Amino acid sequence: MSKDRKEKKGSFFNEYLGGDVFLKQSVMRQLPFVLYVVFLLMLYITNTYVAEDVRREIATKNIILEDRHVEYVYNKSEITRMTKQSELAKRLKNKGIKESVEPLKKITVSHEK
Repeated sequence: MSKDRKEKKGSFFNEYLGGDVFLKQSVMRQLPFVLYVVFLLMLYITNTYVAEDVRREIATKNIILEDRHVEYVYNKSEITRMTKQSELAKRLKNKGIKESVEPLKKITVSHEK
């Protein structure tokens, strides 16, 4: 009995090491399924890499967007400051244009028929 056991054990290792196990009909029937699973695993890995690239790109775009928003707020505040009446009066005073201190007058034109 121990001799049969050793032969079975030896033949078991010989099958795997020699590659005979892949020649059996049951393994050959399972080959399409194994290839399908390998294909799905490759798709899953590829999808993971693509998702990581997209995540990095989104993070980069968010940083750029934040910078642009800060620049927008700064420029808007500068424009608001520069267009105040007092600021305009100071800037135009250097060019010889004075701010009017008289109130506006309404001009009416009468149409004669």
